[in-house]
Amino acid sequence: MLNSDINDQLASAADVKEGDFVLEIGPGTGSLTNVLINLGATVLAIEKDPHMVDLVSERFADSDKFKVLQEDFVKFHIRSHMLSILESRRLSHPDSSLAKVVSNLPFNISTDVVKLLLPMGDIFSKVVLLLQDEAALRLVEPALRTSEYRPINILINFYSKPEYNFRVPRENFFPQPKVDAAVVTFKLKHPRDYPDVSSTKNFFSLVNSAFNGKRKMLRKSLQHISSSPEIEKALGVAGLPVTSRPEELTLDDFVKLHNVIARE
Repeated sequence: MLNSDINDQLASAADVKEGDFVLEIGPGTGSLTNVLINLGATVLAIEKDPHMVDLVSERFADSDKFKVLQEDFVKFHIRSHMLSILESRRLSHPDSSLAKVVSNLPFNISTDVVKLLLPMGDIFSKVVLLLQDEAALRLVEPALRTSEYRPINILINFYSKPEYNFRVPRENFFPQPKVDAAVVTFKLKHPRDYPDVSSTKNFFSLVNSAFNGKRKMLRKSLQHISSSPEIEKALGVAGLPVTSRPEELTLDDFVKLHNVIARE
């Protein structure tokens, strides 16, 4: 990152302030880390590259607000680790708030990271990520009835309120990538505010099954769940056309359909 203002804006998007606990994935040389620490946050960084771990460990050796773990984030048990940290923080700071995530992510793991973090609304309040611009638009602003509308869009809106903040031109990076980036904020919903479904696991199984037959009508793609006539009946009860296809349904539509099928 050649433009230090971008790191300031990343921290600002997450409203990082004194006393916050921030998870950073892929700190690199620590330019964003430095901004977070200077704002008064305690930072836990997860870094896969041992050379970078040594570099940021040395850079922030004198700080008691920084810790780095050499781990592959997508394989790391972040939930249990964060629960332990937050529990100990609450013992010493009873009024401490949920943690935040602020990261300039490696583009190749962005979708995996989103899938891992967004269901953790009991741990994180905000997830602010620098992503590839095209990916950011697909995740946050997909249009119904387009090929860009996928199961991950249902997941994102189930667990969060996403917002595309601003584009970051490729000239701000060295080495310069072939694509622009963008900053995206996911305001995580607390579990009590998730859509009302009888089983989250079964809900997403239905969504994934529906999109496996993309362009197919749901009465065909969901045949392994119920017969076509039963799916048509469920669609009708949910107030949806019997000819519905997955890319035509909003999150609320899928919730209604799942709950009708679950009752039968």
